[in-house]
Amino acid sequence: MELHPLARAFADVAEDYERGRPGYSVAAVAALAGGLGLVPGARVADVGAGTGKLTRILRQAGFDVVAVEPLAGLRARLEAEVPGVEAVDGTAEALPLADGSVDAVACAEAYHWFDGPRAVAEFARVLRPGAGGLALLWNVPREVPPALAPWQAEVAALLDPLAAGHPGRTADQGRGAVEASPAFGPLACTAIDHVHPTDRARSLAHFASISYVAALAPEARRALLERVDDVLIRHKLDRFDAPLRTMVWTARRLAAPGTGARP
Repeated sequence: MELHPLARAFADVAEDYERGRPGYSVAAVAALAGGLGLVPGARVADVGAGTGKLTRILRQAGFDVVAVEPLAGLRARLEAEVPGVEAVDGTAEALPLADGSVDAVACAEAYHWFDGPRAVAEFARVLRPGAGGLALLWNVPREVPPALAPWQAEVAALLDPLAAGHPGRTADQGRGAVEASPAFGPLACTAIDHVHPTDRARSLAHFASISYVAALAPEARRALLERVDDVLIRHKLDRFDAPLRTMVWTARRLAAPGTGARP
């Protein structure tokens, strides 16, 4: 399966991704588990696992995790960050997993990159009918009054013109494919507020790891990041807490016979 052109840009930014991107809270994983009725020991496929930001928290919560990541650079970093994890090469549209072999599929900051209908059919295939289901997670900036964080508007003015065509900017980020599938029940959403302790260098790494920044030609990317860094320096953002909200969407796998199964 061919990856989205912007998603391929992550191949070269594993270090920035791991250093700068926020992780997931224990509360977010608890919301995931509660929404899908999971108990410790359940088998969870973390699809589009990246450097394992969600993988490590799932493991800490006692789940048996298989991480699926198609980009070798991200997968290698995941294996370094989460020693002993089962990490496999594969895409959401062609999972290297047996029929009915997992209790849950989780996608953290990844689902919008997938071909929704094809991925959802694969999720239904590998899930045990009637057990658990699908969880989709995104970390989003928590809205704060502009006066409290004027730097955010300045950085957005630099980056947003590059975001045209990014699949994560669509209205539902592709969740309509889940809602249209007879294999899944309705989507439910839980919002978990938390903060991401960071600093200027880690924040700059975060911006460097954004797909449409990583995809720029080297000179253009360097020039853009210098302008972003100028904003961070001018606002004296040496260390700060970034307010975030994790959106946890869950849909239970239905037990109707045959749904999602390969003939």
